[in-house]
Amino acid sequence: MSRKFSVSYDIPADVETAYAAITGEGWAAGKAAALKDESTVVSRDVATGDAVTLVVSRKLPDGIPGFLQKFLPADGRVTQTDTWAAATDGVRSGTWTAATPGSPVKVWGTMRLEPAAAGCCYVVAGEIKAAIPLIGGKAEDIAVSMTKKLTASEADVLRSLVSG
Repeated sequence: MSRKFSVSYDIPADVETAYAAITGEGWAAGKAAALKDESTVVSRDVATGDAVTLVVSRKLPDGIPGFLQKFLPADGRVTQTDTWAAATDGVRSGTWTAATPGSPVKVWGTMRLEPAAAGCCYVVAGEIKAAIPLIGGKAEDIAVSMTKKLTASEADVLRSLVSG
């Protein structure tokens, strides 16, 4: 089994301004400063149509229950890969994965920036699968909750960057 989620956040900027902020060189630094998660850019590749693949390494969030700690990387880091496509009809969309080496937990999903009345809407959907006997469902529930909190914090960082 796995758990799915979807969240959306209003961003006070047009799609391309928000896109430039969330895929730009300053994204990891903005997150590191605001979230204290030591985010650093591993790689940033730009392709046709200003499509961007951004790989960022960061610390796992605080608050992970002790019974799950043993299933996570010893260095406490995760690598997130965001792959954004070229704009289509004014919308930016892509996929994301969060890799935790050696962990039985897999996290992936989609993201979208779409026009809205007061700027744009940042939509994140995801799925979490924890292949841990007996406690996999509980681990998935915790991971969904923590991922939703993280996306809300990242939306705050994005708002700050586009308003800054």
